[in-house]
Amino acid sequence: MFGRFRHLVRMYIMTFSLDIKEFAEKTNRNVNDVKQTVAIDLFGSIIKSSPVDTGRFRGNWNASINSPDLSASSSIDPSGQGSTSKMAQTIETSTVDDTLYISNNLPYAQRLEYGWSKQAPSGMVRINIARFQAAIQKAIAKLPK
Repeated sequence: MFGRFRHLVRMYIMTFSLDIKEFAEKTNRNVNDVKQTVAIDLFGSIIKSSPVDTGRFRGNWNASINSPDLSASSSIDPSGQGSTSKMAQTIETSTVDDTLYISNNLPYAQRLEYGWSKQAPSGMVRINIARFQAAIQKAIAKLPK
């Protein structure tokens, strides 16, 4: 994910992080627990909504802490279960001050995000971030002031 796409994802991450913190504070829950739970759900949804041909794209989703993982591999994971499991293990080691990243560095990742696949014509990252951010804002709005 390069250039404009990386900037777009960073912008979403910043506002998304603020919503998670506000939700945790209003519910008196541990911010790190909320952050990890939401990140696992969000990243899992991104992996699950990724288009599948051979499974290589799903097999190349990487979660990392404090800097994006820029690697690409020949991993094949049509179900996404391996990538999801690996991602959850990484996130569970994070702390509240860590920045979590999900990346897919295959050369066609950006094209898939922007409509190249009939299986995911609206992409994977943008739609899931928007959906999760809306869900958190809705949950915050329902909390007592």
